[in-house]
Parts: sequence; structure tokens; C-alpha cells
Amino acid sequence: MPAPPLHRSLAVWTVVTAAAAAAVAWLLPVAAGPPAPAAGFDEVLVRICAVVALGAVAWLWLTTGVTIAAALRGRDGCARGVPDPVRRVVLAACGLALTGGLVAGPAHATPGRPYEGRTVGPATVVAGLPLPDRAVAPAAEPDSPSGLGRVVVSPGDSLWAIAARRLGPGASNAEIDAEWRRIYAVNRSEIGADPDLITPAQRLRMPISEVLP
Repeated sequence: MPAPPLHRSLAVWTVVTAAAAAAVAWLLPVAAGPPAPAAGFDEVLVRICAVVALGAVAWLWLTTGVTIAAALRGRDGCARGVPDPVRRVVLAACGLALTGGLVAGPAHATPGRPYEGRTVGPATVVAGLPLPDRAVAPAAEPDSPSGLGRVVVSPGDSLWAIAARRLGPGASNAEIDAEWRRIYAVNRSEIGADPDLITPAQRLRMPISEVLP
């Protein structure tokens, strides 16, 4: 999969590490302090909560690191042990959308064969109308001479996410990786040298490819 921007990933990792260090510095004295000679129930409960919170902080820090490392290697599947909501939040913070991403209004590339642009001729529009009332509509322009479909990029989209939506839930990481590279090859002149830098409202041509059922 396309790797998220390195500087943004490092910034997310730095912020999470700093927050975890601050939380540990605050919770550790509470959890590991010497027990009072006559500690009441409230004090014991506070200490137990501090220990649980320390475990949660360590787990969040570790899962964040695993998710970022897997994404930077372009192998998001390596982070499958991480709960999906956590993985989505981390990748969104790094600037990478997943299939069915977090942002509203993703580009919907229909799983199945690419859209075949069809021209609506004037005869279709005017059929059945009296001659004086006939409104002749201009013919719709097909997407491209070769019949390739198009997808409009939405905020947070990536070539990986677009390819995954096209192939459907049965696609493997290898198939999605090959598909986004085909999409990039068709749209290289539109996207530029960096396949990670696609912008909202771009209209990308979709290659004719074998889509999984």
C-alpha cells in the first residue's frame, strides 16, 4: 500500500510517545508508591485503577508503533492484531485512509466492471414529445475513448483505498497493491511523480482490470 508521509508519521509517533511518557510519570508514583500502614478501600481502589491505566497506556503506545511501522513498510496487513478502530484512527492521523475510510463522502468506485460511458442521443430524449416541444439535450461526453471509468477523489482518499473499493472485500493485499499501481500508471500525468499526493476533486481514470466477485 502507499506509505503515509514520513514526517507526519514521525510527528504522530512523537506526540503519542510524549503523551504516554507524561501519563506514566503521573500514574507510576500512584501505582508503585509504598502502601500506607492502614490503607483504606478508596486508596487501594485508586492504586488498582492506576495500574490498569498504566497497562492501557503501554498497550496504546505499542499498538500505535506497530501500526505506523507496518504502514511505513506498505504492509498494513501486518497490523491485523490491532483493533480496527485504533488502526483507523492512527492511519487517519498519519494521513492515510483505509477502505471505507473515516472521512465522510468517500469516492465510490463500484466493485465490478468499470463504468462504460454511454452517449445519450437526442432521439432518446425527444421520443414521444410533440415536435414543437421537443428539447434536444446535448450528448453526454463519454469518460474516455477507451471506455475507462472515472473516480472523483475525496478528502482522505488514497490510491490504495480506491483500488480496494474497486476490487471488493475479497481482494488480497497483493492484488490491491497491483491494482493501485495500475491506477497510478494510467493517471501518472495527472497525479505527478508522487502517488501519495492525490488531491480532493481530482478525476482519476480507472483501468480495465479483472475485479474480484
